[in-house]
Amino acid sequence: MGFNVHGPLTTDWTKQLCHFIKTLKYEDIPPMVIEQAKMMVMQTVGVSLCSAELKQIKDVIAISKEMSPGSEGKATLWADGAKVSWEAAALTAGTMGDALDWEDCSVTGHPSAGVIPTAVIATEVLHKSGKEMLTAIVAGYEVYQRVALAGRSNIVSYNIFGNLTVLMKLLDLSEEQMNQAFGIGTACAIIPANVHELTMSDSLNYLYGFRDESTISMIKTALYGIENMEDAFDDPTAYLAHCGYQEPEWLTKELGEHWMMMDMLLVKHWPANVFVQTYAELAARLVTKYKFNPDDVAEIIIRPSVAFRHWYSETGYESITQAQFSIPYAAACAMYHPEPGAVWYQPETMKDQKIIDLMMKVKADGFVKMTGMKFIKDLIDGKHPEKFMLVRMKDGTEYVESTFTHPGHPHYMLTRDQFKDRFRLETRNVLASEQAEKAIDCICHLDEYEDASVLPQFLY
Repeated sequence: MGFNVHGPLTTDWTKQLCHFIKTLKYEDIPPMVIEQAKMMVMQTVGVSLCSAELKQIKDVIAISKEMSPGSEGKATLWADGAKVSWEAAALTAGTMGDALDWEDCSVTGHPSAGVIPTAVIATEVLHKSGKEMLTAIVAGYEVYQRVALAGRSNIVSYNIFGNLTVLMKLLDLSEEQMNQAFGIGTACAIIPANVHELTMSDSLNYLYGFRDESTISMIKTALYGIENMEDAFDDPTAYLAHCGYQEPEWLTKELGEHWMMMDMLLVKHWPANVFVQTYAELAARLVTKYKFNPDDVAEIIIRPSVAFRHWYSETGYESITQAQFSIPYAAACAMYHPEPGAVWYQPETMKDQKIIDLMMKVKADGFVKMTGMKFIKDLIDGKHPEKFMLVRMKDGTEYVESTFTHPGHPHYMLTRDQFKDRFRLETRNVLASEQAEKAIDCICHLDEYEDASVLPQFLY
């Protein structure tokens, strides 16, 4: 019995999702999808560790330790090494995953900030094999994408269903228990709009951590059993009824045949909002290629820009989100710091007068008219214009660079070696070089580990 007791259901989408999760085997997954899963572990862990230099992450690490006073927990705090409870570790890792806005971007949000920490931490706690972990990651991505496309709610809401899928798989729930867990997730999903977009609050990062933490309790509840929470994606009074639009056919579209994590996922090359990525890429290319002094720039012209990301501040930024969402700031910051990292969002950087002065010199020669999810889908599908950046120096010299997209795009994906180099860059201030290489080797060979709980020992 599901949510609705007033009539028979006409679909079985929830049951189909549960059956897919239950029956998916490592051997069923194409090698290129397994490779993508490994590289998403590397990217997400790398950017998470990089965020450890931010005050917000130091705060959440402290909160996680308070949640486990005197604990002999089974889970490792990334970048710290302390042992805490499963839930506390998930809170920290989920918050870290999104803090720099450097993970991945789907049409529907950031699945890796939920799927990857959930999988790595659960594997450590449960002592699962690398193959089991990778299978759970793929299942998590595939279910996340389909639920998110079936009905628009909130980018953090979707993570609940990716996280639950990972935990269902690793805990080997029955299909009935999985069905109940989806019902619990539906009851806990956040439906309202993305408040951080209006307030420019950094609270969004915590919301990913909250979801990663709370889904552990949800799945434990399903393990004990709960009644009348089944068929949440079929019942007309449940999940989809509260979404902004409904395309429920996405729930099972080509399930197990088409792997959405291969063509619906954009890996970020820069720690900035998805709409800002390519402009940061151009700025870094220009200053690296022509080796000019940003102090000597007279103006920067970009064509086209994105209107709702083209904003300035004469006094710098108070929140990380404000800076991450500003094309002029990212362009200026990339010229002064072409090797990205947490330095981009330290208070002194966001208030650096040189960066502010250069940001104010960034001008738009026209704007892209697409907005919202359509824009992101067009970015991923390759249906967007080429971007140009012209830098005019004070002596009149001009430098021009253009690009259609940035490395990490589904049609321009990073190679394994590029992922490795990015990991080294991301972790250089957090891990010793020897430790970073051990982490890289472990991730690249995850499927050879009978017990993949060893990975977190390389993450601090």
